[in-house]
Amino acid sequence: MLSLKKHVDDLNIQDRLMAQLEASYRSALDGIAESLPAVSPEVVEECRRQIRALGAQFERQPTVEVLSQSWQKLRQQLRAFGLQADKVLDAKERQFREILRSFADAATTLANQSQTNDGRLTGFTRNLDAVIGLQDLSEMRRRLVKEVAEMKRAVAEMHEASQKSVKQLRAELSEFQLKLAHTEEMAHTDSLTGLCNRRSAEQALRSAIARGKPFSVVLMDLNSFKGINDRWGHQAGDLVLKEFASRLGGAVRSADIVCRWGGDEFLVLLTECHVEQASARSRELRLACDGKYQLTVIGMQITILLRSAHGVAEWQRGDRIEQMLHRADQALYQDKRTGCAA
Repeated sequence: MLSLKKHVDDLNIQDRLMAQLEASYRSALDGIAESLPAVSPEVVEECRRQIRALGAQFERQPTVEVLSQSWQKLRQQLRAFGLQADKVLDAKERQFREILRSFADAATTLANQSQTNDGRLTGFTRNLDAVIGLQDLSEMRRRLVKEVAEMKRAVAEMHEASQKSVKQLRAELSEFQLKLAHTEEMAHTDSLTGLCNRRSAEQALRSAIARGKPFSVVLMDLNSFKGINDRWGHQAGDLVLKEFASRLGGAVRSADIVCRWGGDEFLVLLTECHVEQASARSRELRLACDGKYQLTVIGMQITILLRSAHGVAEWQRGDRIEQMLHRADQALYQDKRTGCAA
């Protein structure tokens, strides 16, 4: 009797485990279906339908064999979804290129047209602003193509145009270009020293690695810079950084890239330069930048004797940026420890 009861209890436990397994698997499938990236409503909905069908099949036949088959089919379905998603994204990229071509056509038409009438150029500019704000790429393309077509018809119908409107449009475009140029410069320039900032330097390092030609870096750190700030104030520290940057920028070759790496650290990218040459260049830079700094701080004339520590590293094929900079950083701190920069 006890044996029979134990057997029944074991069956009940197995039933509960199977029920939990079924619920967990269906929940996992639902989670996968709802988490698909929204590349295309049709592609996503079809993939969800296939995934839900797997769940329904397992619900009808909750066996190990069906579970194994369902898992394999799920992997195949997700792989197929990935391929379809790539195609959709490629199509959207082509649509975007068509948008750019349409915009180029419109810009060419406007540039060649020296006169306008009834304010349609200004209206076209406003419509472009509205189109740019759209989120749907297909609708964006459709609206932009339509606006370009309308603009071409308007240009063809122009008989009496206002030179003032064209000048205003050109002024607006010039102002927009100046703002873009200023924004681009701000994004890549250190505001204090006027040198390239770290972001710009990292881009230059990636480009140099992609070219695959030899190059080296010199990482620099100003010795006892904190003491300057503590004794004379941050205004003096800023003046030192600006003067050091000026001397450094004047001592490098035109093909080299100089940046403020951060704080009182500077980095020079020496193009087509092996480590031996880079070490020699580092010594030249030290002679050009180290020494006496005459400053005016709050009406006082002060003299600061500045020394810098240098770390040189050459890019080796296969290096990541972090690996090369790590070697330069180690060399810099070795320079500080041995007192070469003192």
